[in-house]
Amino acid sequence: MIRCFILAQDQPGESSAWFGLDDVFWLTILLVFVVAIVGALLRLRQKDKCLKLIDKYHVTYLTVDGRTMWGDLSVASQGLELQFDAPYRTRRGLAKNSLLIFQDELSNCLAICRTVYGLTEAERRDRERQIRRSFEPGLLRRLARWLRNIVNTVRDAFTKALGMAAGQVGRTSPVGGAIKSQRGGIDELGKTLVGAVGNAYEPILERYIGRPVVLELTNPPGSDSPVCELPGYLVDYTDRYVAVFNAQHEPVEMIELEVTESLQREGVKIDLLDDKVVVTCQGEDALVVRRVTISGRTTDLSVTLIPGCSVRLMRAANEPVTLQIERTRQIDLVCPRSVARIRYGSQGPTVGRTGWSGTAPQMEAQESPDASDQ
Repeated sequence: MIRCFILAQDQPGESSAWFGLDDVFWLTILLVFVVAIVGALLRLRQKDKCLKLIDKYHVTYLTVDGRTMWGDLSVASQGLELQFDAPYRTRRGLAKNSLLIFQDELSNCLAICRTVYGLTEAERRDRERQIRRSFEPGLLRRLARWLRNIVNTVRDAFTKALGMAAGQVGRTSPVGGAIKSQRGGIDELGKTLVGAVGNAYEPILERYIGRPVVLELTNPPGSDSPVCELPGYLVDYTDRYVAVFNAQHEPVEMIELEVTESLQREGVKIDLLDDKVVVTCQGEDALVVRRVTISGRTTDLSVTLIPGCSVRLMRAANEPVTLQIERTRQIDLVCPRSVARIRYGSQGPTVGRTGWSGTAPQMEAQESPDASDQ
């Protein structure tokens, strides 16, 4: 039997290309599908580096309108939870044990503050190890940071390259309209895949990691307080937050007041009302309200206030109030970069200029640039 093998021949007018324009379209759809899955998985687990530094610690959460909340912080990938020191009961009898702060609400954050006086012994030991690793990083930590900065530098270039490639195909192919409609997905793919381990890279800030700086913080709207400037060591930064810590938390002044009427003294204003006492920070330094004693009952607070912020403490009418407050410049802060900026280096005299006797420029408080212009 004779077996015939018939070879299929290309018909006239048909393309023999192994990769056609339709394939480009479906490849684009596949890329968008992949980025949706990968991006969702990464967002479920990725937490901001600066917020992770104060995760599981007792903190004070301050908002841009001067409100104050405090408790144990739990950081999630898309928000925060603040576990109160004790349940709060409303007039209707509702019990509130914690505050949930979602991602879109973090735009109202002014600062998240930590002080050693609000920590347990175990938390203090953990903080000390954290401080040592941050201020005196080992070889592996320095290498990891160097690699991360390389990734951050490459990320934008990679994203732009993908965008340019998609734009070129969109202009030269019949399926260009479909590709243009998926341009946002392609750009997101570059940011997600390359930026999964990276955050914003700022060369001017990178040189100050682990070194003393001065943080300039925007005051709440309507505040008459001067621009808040707090010293510390730059621990880390991301595209959204900056972290400035102090190794020691030494007070400038300890104040213990028996409050029988509203009063005002350096840096602090106390309003005694019928059902509450309001403590407001008004000076250039921060305040830590350590304890409050009302009718013989002492409550530990360790609530931090920066200029323009207040804390309200409930009391019954005519109950005597005693406050233990300290004025300080040394606290740990994590602040959004939209309201905070590393304004000054604080390393000491500049080395390198010889035979020169100079002086520093004089800077008035009102001439300090506004951190809100970011």
